[in-house]
Amino acid sequence: MEISELAYLLVGAAETAAWRQFGQDVVGAMAHDGPDGSLYLKIDERDFRLAVLPGHDDGLLACGWLVGCEAHFATARARFAEDGVAINDGTPEGSHLRRVQNYFSFTDPASITHEIAWGAISEFAPFTSPAGVSGFVTGRQGLGHVALAVGDEYDAELAFWDRRGRFAVSDILRVPGPAGMARVSFLHCANPRQHSMALGELAIPGHCIHIMFQANSIDDVGRCLDRAKRIGVSLTATLGRHVNDEMLSFYMRTPAGFSLEFGTGGREINDWSETVFFETTRGSDWGHEFTPA
Repeated sequence: MEISELAYLLVGAAETAAWRQFGQDVVGAMAHDGPDGSLYLKIDERDFRLAVLPGHDDGLLACGWLVGCEAHFATARARFAEDGVAINDGTPEGSHLRRVQNYFSFTDPASITHEIAWGAISEFAPFTSPAGVSGFVTGRQGLGHVALAVGDEYDAELAFWDRRGRFAVSDILRVPGPAGMARVSFLHCANPRQHSMALGELAIPGHCIHIMFQANSIDDVGRCLDRAKRIGVSLTATLGRHVNDEMLSFYMRTPAGFSLEFGTGGREINDWSETVFFETTRGSDWGHEFTPA
């Protein structure tokens, strides 16, 4: 059993109008209605990669991780259960919303909800950005990545996730926090993306620090930055390039309050056996001047 990708994100909102405008006019995603009043944001051939569910508090509801087949799904469920994790099995209605064959959910040590799914269902309709984005990097690498604030549960989170079949640590960063230097670990799963999840020793309401979408080109990034400024979306970090995944990106505030990193040029690693773990004392080669919350 191996987690292969970040397949989807579920986000809560009181209503979906703000996300529709943000998704279409700023991010450049295709927005269309999903089941039960939900809003799908589509950035590739999948029917959606981010679903906004109305009637909830603003924030991240769940991270959806995909495994390769039904046998891997059964193995994943069995292993989580053996570890004492409380499993919530999916429903037909839930599978229909998520556009998968089946899924189950659970909470990690920091009480963040995650889902394991298999068998993505899609019409495979082409993606045509309403804002002119040339495309997004997904495929084998999945949606992108999610950065989570896990606070005092940092060590428990690493023990929970850093194990065979789940994730492995790619690198670590230390950043200033309220109680001194805080650790941030970047973890990869079974695809070439340098990290699909980051865990920060930070306390943030709602736990989500940011999500990341990777566009095809630097022009896509620059034009998105222009759209964000024109529409009045708050930037949470300036343009810059990260040390670990070499992503050239900027950050902007989503309607849910957490940030969306919009970038390009992310590092790909096809043979993880040839990589060497490292710790960095700065997150970016240049830029990425963050705005205090």
